[in-house]
Amino acid sequence: MTTLKSSLLGAVAIASLGGLSACQSYASQSAVPSHRLNPVQVSETVERLELYARPDGLVLSARDQAAVANFMREYAASGSGALHINRPSTGGPGVAQTDQMLNSVMRQAGLAPNAVQYGQFPARPGLPAPVVVSYKTLRTVPQDCANMPDLTRTRMNGPTSNFGCFASANLAAMVSDPYQLLEPRTPDAPNAQRRQVIYDAYINGTATAAVQPAGQTQSSQSTGG
Repeated sequence: MTTLKSSLLGAVAIASLGGLSACQSYASQSAVPSHRLNPVQVSETVERLELYARPDGLVLSARDQAAVANFMREYAASGSGALHINRPSTGGPGVAQTDQMLNSVMRQAGLAPNAVQYGQFPARPGLPAPVVVSYKTLRTVPQDCANMPDLTRTRMNGPTSNFGCFASANLAAMVSDPYQLLEPRTPDAPNAQRRQVIYDAYINGTATAAVQPAGQTQSSQSTGG
């Protein structure tokens, strides 16, 4: 009786181990690799600035002037293509003053006048119409991590569809230059003087490696057990 009971317990134990082994088998829930489930998206956007002029001319507060200067600095730093200035067809002294103000701010930002493309749009006389300044740029788009999958369904031991979403959203918020996500940065020019020194050493048959200072030498010591 004791031998039969021990055999049954052993069979149950083996079956339990087999069940645990089946649960631990790894199978991906998605055909997409985990590091590509939620990549940082980059999209092209249009930044706009509207400047309204009074009938008697353009009057900007200190806050508005700072906004215009910051808009031009952003264009100089991350703008793509031309700077578009669209003026209303009604014209007026305010439009001419706006052009003068924009040209002055562009010079202060180091922008060339040939970077501007002027346009005109129809406007009704007597109604306020702005001078619209715009340019294209690239922006990172943070992922929407609000829709969480059912995290209790872990029987496949694979990554969920939302795996890495928060890390991707944080990276998108921290990236200052979206162009770095599209193409590598252009390398700097090599040091021509150092290259000539190495080439001369190679021709003369001497060592091309730099001399290591004595303070940077590290000796390995082995200890016996």
